[in-house]
Amino acid sequence: MATTPVTPATPVPEPTPLSPAVSNAVQWIQRNGVPIGVAIIAIIGFGLGFGLDANSNIPSPYNRISSIIGWIYFACWSISFWPQIFLNWRLKNVEGLSLDFIVYNIVGFSCYTVYNSAFYWSSSVQDEYKAKHDGSPNSVQVNDVFFGIHAVVVTLLTLYQTTIYPRGEGKVSMVCKGLLALALTIIILFMIIHLASPSSSFFTKLNWLYLLSYVKLGISLVKYVPQVYLNYKRKSTIGWTIYNVLLDFSGGLLSVVQLLMDGASAHDWSSVTGNPVKFALGFASMFFDVIFMTQHYILYRNSNSVDQVEQLNKEHANSPFLKA
Repeated sequence: MATTPVTPATPVPEPTPLSPAVSNAVQWIQRNGVPIGVAIIAIIGFGLGFGLDANSNIPSPYNRISSIIGWIYFACWSISFWPQIFLNWRLKNVEGLSLDFIVYNIVGFSCYTVYNSAFYWSSSVQDEYKAKHDGSPNSVQVNDVFFGIHAVVVTLLTLYQTTIYPRGEGKVSMVCKGLLALALTIIILFMIIHLASPSSSFFTKLNWLYLLSYVKLGISLVKYVPQVYLNYKRKSTIGWTIYNVLLDFSGGLLSVVQLLMDGASAHDWSSVTGNPVKFALGFASMFFDVIFMTQHYILYRNSNSVDQVEQLNKEHANSPFLKA
């Protein structure tokens, strides 16, 4: 009886070794990553906080303190994206990173960027906001705008990494696709109705921007769930950097502190009620960050070493199941 010959699996090529100079630089960053990050955050926070004009709608000296806090949490949130990119590059593997999380982030931060940009730069939106809130200006500041822009760009870079590094069985779920398709459909329909009926008291530009903010908030409430489940399923946080979580928690806490301080110092709580997405985002991110810290430091503390993945990659470099 004839047997069918087995075609050998095409071996996955070994990664190109780093040059000594690059290797030394990577090791130096790994050893000194925390102090480098703290120094960058301090320079951005205090440098821009003192160097740029403070919010004139808040009494002194609270406006200067608010500015510093704003730029510090901007730095925390902005830098929080980069440890994951560095980890993906170091491991040459993204199996520990949820693709749903990345796709949710791209759509969410795009909505957040449009929302903040319109509130900060559009005079018509600012006037419409004041008319709705008894003349009080909105609380969006320049650091909110640039954080959103930076977040979109860096998240797109992370998505690109998932196309060039092995991701195992990782793929975007139908739930993620369905929810985002529904959200985008509602956003587009709202804008079409606004353009067709510009005199409508409900389908206004301001309410459309609020819709974007609520989409961002909704995404933030669900985007972490796939990553939490992936960590639970793998019983490990390998491939999901804890520095991202710690920086995100710090940024969320400071953003809430800034909003509360601004409202209390100006005796005007419209900065909270008029910008609910910023207030809720801080609490949402901190809630999930606590879950991630529990997974990393308590539940899976014995299986979260990056060195384990590097060894695993070497052992399975020729595995036909390691799909790109």
